[in-house]
Amino acid sequence: MAYIVKNTSALINTRLTDTARLKLSQGNFNISYFQIGDSEISYNTLTGTSYNQASNNILEPNFNSQNSAQGQTNKQNVKYPIYVDQNNNNTYGIPFSEPAVSPIYNRATMRGFFSGNSSNLSQTWSAYTDTDYVINSNYVVDISTFTGGTKIKIIYSGCNIDIVRLPVKGDLITIFYDGNTTSCGSGPISVTPTSTPTPTPTPSYDACALPLPTPTPSASCCVTTPTGCTPTPVINTFSNVESCYNILTYKIIDVCLNVITLDRVTPNYSYISSGCSYVRTLVYPPNMSDLYDSISPTPHWNPDVINFESICNTDEFDVKVWNMNIPWTENPAGLIDSGSNAVQNYKSFGSKSYIGTKEYLGYMSNSGQTFVDYNGDIEDSVYYYDSFSNKIVVTPKEQKAIAIIHYTNNTIDFFYGEKFALEQPIAGTNPIDVTGDARNFKLHLPWLMWHKNPYSCASCVGETFYVYPPENSLKIDVNTLFKPHYIKSTKNNDMNMPGIRYYMLWDSNPNAIDGRPNRVGKVFPDQKIIIIDDEELIAALSYKSNRNWTLPAATTSLIVPNSCNSEQSSPLGVLSGTNQTMYVTYLLRNTSSGTTNSLHCNYYSSIVGPNVDCGTPGSQNVAVRFGSEFNCLKQITGNTLANGFVANRFQIICQLVEDGGRPESDNWKIINFTNQLSATTINGYITQSGLTSNTFVITDNLYSSAPPYILSSFISLPTVGQTGQTLNFGDEYYFYGSLETDIQATIYEMRYKINLGQAEFQNSSNPSWSQGILPYISEIGLYDNEFNLMIVSKLQSPVQRQGLQQFLVKFDF
Repeated sequence: MAYIVKNTSALINTRLTDTARLKLSQGNFNISYFQIGDSEISYNTLTGTSYNQASNNILEPNFNSQNSAQGQTNKQNVKYPIYVDQNNNNTYGIPFSEPAVSPIYNRATMRGFFSGNSSNLSQTWSAYTDTDYVINSNYVVDISTFTGGTKIKIIYSGCNIDIVRLPVKGDLITIFYDGNTTSCGSGPISVTPTSTPTPTPTPSYDACALPLPTPTPSASCCVTTPTGCTPTPVINTFSNVESCYNILTYKIIDVCLNVITLDRVTPNYSYISSGCSYVRTLVYPPNMSDLYDSISPTPHWNPDVINFESICNTDEFDVKVWNMNIPWTENPAGLIDSGSNAVQNYKSFGSKSYIGTKEYLGYMSNSGQTFVDYNGDIEDSVYYYDSFSNKIVVTPKEQKAIAIIHYTNNTIDFFYGEKFALEQPIAGTNPIDVTGDARNFKLHLPWLMWHKNPYSCASCVGETFYVYPPENSLKIDVNTLFKPHYIKSTKNNDMNMPGIRYYMLWDSNPNAIDGRPNRVGKVFPDQKIIIIDDEELIAALSYKSNRNWTLPAATTSLIVPNSCNSEQSSPLGVLSGTNQTMYVTYLLRNTSSGTTNSLHCNYYSSIVGPNVDCGTPGSQNVAVRFGSEFNCLKQITGNTLANGFVANRFQIICQLVEDGGRPESDNWKIINFTNQLSATTINGYITQSGLTSNTFVITDNLYSSAPPYILSSFISLPTVGQTGQTLNFGDEYYFYGSLETDIQATIYEMRYKINLGQAEFQNSSNPSWSQGILPYISEIGLYDNEFNLMIVSKLQSPVQRQGLQQFLVKFDF
């Protein structure tokens, strides 16, 4: 036991006793009485001197002031209580309980794979390349060697002196197809890689595990801007990121010398001259524990903790990235999971163990919950706007997949407190100066080409999502967007006061109808998770989708046969009644240079057939139109990279469903409408103006004769029973972005007022005390209804008893 250090500790120092902790565990904790005492005062020793009893050194309160451990029972304090009345009969008073709630806030470090100043909307982003984030960042690829195959030849171009190891089978590799960010500095610089020796550890799996350096290219021309070539790469811990180029993640299937085999084909850039335009590759581990986390928290413990000597720093292990899992509960369109060439269906996808969260948060069963706004009114929980700003509602049953962003690891430090801090912003304040402000919550995707942002491929800085979007980007009152919403159980009313709390996650791009931004998901502050439920954004987050851009939803309507320049001669329409629904999506393919094939649009538009009983003249065809949301659809016009994505084929994918059912993944059909765009193409590449100026009509003839849509014909998918290194939907495990948020914890204080009346507590039981001397108070004990000592408080300096006095004993939880 030590003494209270004067002038550095609180006026009253408090401890919960061992017996109190036992009572807490039994559910029997209560405070009913108090005593005050002067057990550490000697009144008659220094009489006749000027000594002040307030100078006494007081022992710290002890956890074992009352100990109930078997064989260690003990009870100390209060040795000398002060009597309540003049008759010296009673020493117990009644405390007054006045509990308090005190929220506290802090700012979490921005964690994730990217660094940037998010307070500047036009900021540039950089990917971390040091060994806290990346297995190896020291390789580039000559962009001209990407020919649409699965093998790439890596070239040593040092980004960091330190590496974790060389690339191996099973690793993930992200390729930044920008052609001008091979440097690791503050800006894009074209780099001629030098023949620097590569470390040569003993391969762990075969003799082909060693990537060797490639000789310095002899070419002297650069086809990308800026035009200069620097002979030596810049060494740094960042690699610049520009979102308006392909940024794709692959799984490494094999490594042989300096040739890496990927899980699927790359784009074809063979039209670019060789020798000076290079792309940076970053190699990431195959799972969390290989780099970011550990198998168990045991190695993180400071050995001194066992001796209780370092209780403030029990774990300094900082997991610097967030997890992400994408559980699917429906096959993507075109996935054929039966027959001789069957591929693995959603029941074999990665992240299937997270489907329970999808149910719990209301993304599965329509009947399990209702969604209400802050007024308690039932509302649409998930919706998006098509390219004509029509609101499309997605019911829980229709939700094919969600992306769950969470912070799950073996660190034992609470880096995110008890919850995300999402407090109402104070008008006129800067959020940087207000800890706890909801404006400080930001989810960054620096690599994303977002179709709702008209400047996405002009600024090339990706997209940021908010619970409280920037006010200067919108013409509506942002406070109307920042409101709590609740999930209420239809099975347990006891959960519904008020329910599971969440906030909508928004972009900052207003729609044309009411000026509201686009919602893309939900933030659950109490669970400290983010759910992305916009299915196009989910597609971009999925490695296997093969694209870092999103596509707008098609707008569908009914149209009379033989109108709108359709080639059909039959008066029979494709839909004949309200019992039929046509589901529509589309595919922008590229069979030439610049972009490889990718996942179809993951939004499903739908249109119900005509109601012939209400005067509609017979069966109808389906018209498909698009608004101007293809701002990143570009064309290749020379030997340079396009700042966006390119396509030379446009195909509509559709399925007619009877009686309100859901489309089946193996019953989709694909119709080629590329010829309808031939007059508007540039160098054979499709343009935004071509897509937006045409109406594409699904006729009965076209639908009947259309071939089946087979997804594996466009994207390589693991077959049923396939073993070895594969990559599939749902195999994502880290969130490839960055998160900023303030955090919150709530302190619940047990506060007990110890009120001493004018004529009370005047006489002490201390044998050194004499009548007529005002006693000094050095300790306070709080007891339960059985007079067990629950809390003991010691005063830093003894306080003389006089007049009306009040002490406040506080204990925090």
